[in-house]
Amino acid sequence: MKLSLFDLHCDTAYEMYKEHLPLYESRLAVSLKKAHVFEHYIQVMAHWTPPALSDGDGWEQLKRVYANLLRDQSITSGEARVANRCPNDPPDVPTLLFSLEDARVLGEELSRVDALLTMGFRIVTPLWRGVSCIGGAHDTDQGLTDFGRAALYKMATSDILLDVSHASERSFEEILQISSDAKIPPIASHSNAYTLCPVSRNLSDGQIRALLQANGIIGINLFTDFLRYDGEANVEDVLRHVEYFLSLGASDVLCLGCDLDGADVPQKLSDVSKLPLIAEVLLKHNYSETLIRALFFDNAYNFAKKYI
Repeated sequence: MKLSLFDLHCDTAYEMYKEHLPLYESRLAVSLKKAHVFEHYIQVMAHWTPPALSDGDGWEQLKRVYANLLRDQSITSGEARVANRCPNDPPDVPTLLFSLEDARVLGEELSRVDALLTMGFRIVTPLWRGVSCIGGAHDTDQGLTDFGRAALYKMATSDILLDVSHASERSFEEILQISSDAKIPPIASHSNAYTLCPVSRNLSDGQIRALLQANGIIGINLFTDFLRYDGEANVEDVLRHVEYFLSLGASDVLCLGCDLDGADVPQKLSDVSKLPLIAEVLLKHNYSETLIRALFFDNAYNFAKKYI
């Protein structure tokens, strides 16, 4: 079956910047050449900065990563395009949407939210690790700071989607409330099921149900440590998480948020060209082509057409 792909999360933009690599063809897991296996391709490019950088230095590097991607030959030639809105029809060339991962780089300056909007960022993962000017991440028991609440509310009311991946339990609840107040759904761009792999980065059953109730979407993460905690993860573990989310009623909201170029993934899924193996495994387990197409593209695309 010919597939299309809408992937909610990769860290390729930072790796391109750090390693001076092009978008079209490189050793990275995500490249345009590798993505040729898909009929239509939309990729959310996360912009992340190392925690060793201060908030201010992280903001400056974010701008450099952003500019580096815009200068890439594939973008300037039109072989791929950058969009700040989801196209109304499945795109005829690979299309990139931008997200910010770890909003600590705002550095308690609300004006930087306006800058994000100007640059075309439509998704923000507010937290990453530890406690920041935004609030507490998954490895803490802290909620949002006063600045974090103000910044996230400004984002949500400016049509920037808030991503609960990496959030603590308290921050998760506050992010959902802010999204509800702004009448925009939250997302979990790259998180798995805690019941199957009990690590703090994964979603509890209650959190999954809360996201479903809020009309959000959830992207399956291929990071081995989030797929299983008691051995080497493989494609069957991806299937386990898909099946678990489906058992909770996520058939219309489950997507892929693969975390390529940002995490260790099963060897057989080591780059974007190998992702159709997930579809093959699902077909062998008697899942329909309709459901598989929804997982790979349709669920994310239908959501994005409404909210991005």
